[in-house]
Amino acid sequence: HLSHMMAIHPLSLINWEDGEAARTIIRNTIAQLDSIGPGNWMGYTYAWLASLKARAKDGEGAAKALSIFAKAFCSVNSFHLNGDQTSLGYSTAHYRPFTLEGNFAFAAGLQEMLLQSYAGHISIFPAIPESWTTLSFDQLRAEGAFLVSAKMANGIVTTIKIVGEKGGQTRLKLPPGKLNTLSSKGIETTNQEDGFLSINASPGGWILLGSGQ
Repeated sequence: HLSHMMAIHPLSLINWEDGEAARTIIRNTIAQLDSIGPGNWMGYTYAWLASLKARAKDGEGAAKALSIFAKAFCSVNSFHLNGDQTSLGYSTAHYRPFTLEGNFAFAAGLQEMLLQSYAGHISIFPAIPESWTTLSFDQLRAEGAFLVSAKMANGIVTTIKIVGEKGGQTRLKLPPGKLNTLSSKGIETTNQEDGFLSINASPGGWILLGSGQ
């Protein structure tokens, strides 16, 4: 259990976006966890660790944690088993009780890698490995009841679609490269000098951003 790290995830009381002091706390806390080692970890520990490393913008570390979870702590039917099923040293436990929260935490960790919105803005692909250069997701839910879809090709974000189910305001952290508004309905936007796009949506309003004209 990583209860001492709940302030980082899922409670979002200490955030990477809060500045260098918060980042130092996050880095040191995760580094201490890694240094102690996984002797008493369970499978769900790795799934939770993926979300923590994603919050630290460590895509490589998050992907490694999820890979270990899938390789060592899942049965052939994908059910999470608490103990290490490979005897490769990922845990001193080797037993097989099934606990469903590990699978849910795996999915949460993957979403944290693809989309984050806990800090008051939407961030696309905030914590992915360098090798993940072509990928996409469809209608992941961000805070404020915004549904977000995005595509990346050759390491460049090519399209982003945001739907405001209930309307309201949010901000999008613009990824590198130029994205134009291809089409929109029931939505107003304002470009900000700090690299964010301010969005004000009516219920059901949507906007499609893309690299095309």
